[in-house]
Amino acid sequence: MSKSASISSDGLRSWQEISQRVPDHAISPAARRNRLVRWAGWSASVFTGVVLLTLAVWAVRLGHAAPVRGAAGTLALPLGKVQFSTDGVLTEGWVLKFLKVNVGDPLDKIDVFTLRQKLLATKQVAEAQIERQRPGTLRIALKERHPILRAAVDNGLGGYQQYLIARDGTVFEPRDFPDEILNQVPWISGMPLHRASDGTGFDAMPGMSVVADFLQAARNRAPGVVTQWSVVDLSRFDPRPNAPLSLIKIPKSGDLGQLTFVAGDFLQKIDFAKQIDRLAYAAQTMRQQSALVSGYDMSVPDQVVVRLAALSAVSPARRIR
Repeated sequence: MSKSASISSDGLRSWQEISQRVPDHAISPAARRNRLVRWAGWSASVFTGVVLLTLAVWAVRLGHAAPVRGAAGTLALPLGKVQFSTDGVLTEGWVLKFLKVNVGDPLDKIDVFTLRQKLLATKQVAEAQIERQRPGTLRIALKERHPILRAAVDNGLGGYQQYLIARDGTVFEPRDFPDEILNQVPWISGMPLHRASDGTGFDAMPGMSVVADFLQAARNRAPGVVTQWSVVDLSRFDPRPNAPLSLIKIPKSGDLGQLTFVAGDFLQKIDFAKQIDRLAYAAQTMRQQSALVSGYDMSVPDQVVVRLAALSAVSPARRIR
């Protein structure tokens, strides 16, 4: 049955005839734009929340997997191992005991600067590199001074304290040196050590690079002879570069007796290798009369002075030869 529309007395249609149905979509462009803006804002909020939640989960997992760092940014992990290297005699065990560092110590508590200064203060260590490495490693790399001479200093207790002298003149107390190495280093005589003004050991010895060159030349040219040198006499040694005359003496060199070498002379160019070669030639020449020889002097340019022993020290049979 159809519904009839009522007409008012003034001829107008009733409000009931007007459709009351709301359209499914916004009709105006402004309404459509507002709806899109609301939808975009909601979607962005949801996306941001998902991203933040994902990052939070990732951070938690990373925190469990990665090392924990201390306040200063260093690894808050225990020391697991030590990578140690040196060109000298110091051992890893001695160094760790000296530095009071132990495996298991908190790595971030190890002050590498302080440890380096402590090693350099021994003067046996010339260079030191100490650094922490991930995840729990301490790297220690040393360069040591090597002795050319050793000195005996009165300890005030009726004995002596042994010190070593390096090529650069540094005087240091031997640490962790095996006896077989120390026994190969000759003693110094005739040149005193001087206490440092700051009370930390001794002043550097001047001219030791020249002595080091001399000893190295002797080892290269006559290694068997050098092993007999227990003392190097520097009483006539002048460390000045332009010294009028500077001598190095060996008080006793086996059957060769006393040896004298020139270490500085403004009149001639010093060549230690040639002096060693001249000594070898003279010793070979005098081999049959070695009992008559008390020493050899290479301080005269291009010559060897053979010093004869006193006649009273030679038996009559030897004297005839």
